[in-house]
Amino acid sequence: MLPPLLICDFDGTLTEMDVGDALCDRFAPPAWRDVDDAFLRGEMSLPDAQRQMWSMVRASRQELLAHARQVGALRPGAEALFEAAAAGELELVVASGGFDLYIDALLGERTSLLRARYHNRLISRDGGGVELEFAEGLACHRCAVCKAEVVRRHLDPGRRVAFCGDGASDQCAAAIAPELFAIQGGDLAHHCTIHQIPFTPLTTLHPLLTQLRGTQLRGTDLRS
Repeated sequence: MLPPLLICDFDGTLTEMDVGDALCDRFAPPAWRDVDDAFLRGEMSLPDAQRQMWSMVRASRQELLAHARQVGALRPGAEALFEAAAAGELELVVASGGFDLYIDALLGERTSLLRARYHNRLISRDGGGVELEFAEGLACHRCAVCKAEVVRRHLDPGRRVAFCGDGASDQCAAAIAPELFAIQGGDLAHHCTIHQIPFTPLTTLHPLLTQLRGTQLRGTDLRS
């Protein structure tokens, strides 16, 4: 029997906070939040919002990496997921609307344990600006890395497939993921509650691994 496959968002899910937002908070003027709010209201796509937000950032690659490492703690239970992947008990996929610069830095050698990873690219330019490159073949009207498309790529009738996320950019996966986990209090959990989409709320990732190893039903409350 194939092990379960978990598709996991990065910012605010695998990590305790949204690292991309934290970098904008540190290195861009407050106006970046107005652009982010426009995305959250559905007035613009995430790639368009990110282009505007990150155009305000002024920092060197070294400054961006240093701050990412300072704020980018993994959520409790994340290490157990990687240990399970190393042991062959779980296959792990990271799907993020964020950027390789800080994802690679924070995951380090753990990236070798991933079955696949989907994210965008951030290139630091001379003078402190950045250039964004978005993933090809994964976009929808809302996202550059559409989590629903990632789920579709990994659906397998012979395998248990689950998605875990927290934010507005994870909502596309909600309607298609066979099993859904959401960080309690996040935009994804709110979306699922409003639209009556069954999900399991989490505050740490420990119960996620427990449930994937067991037989509990989708929608069981595992806050802890």
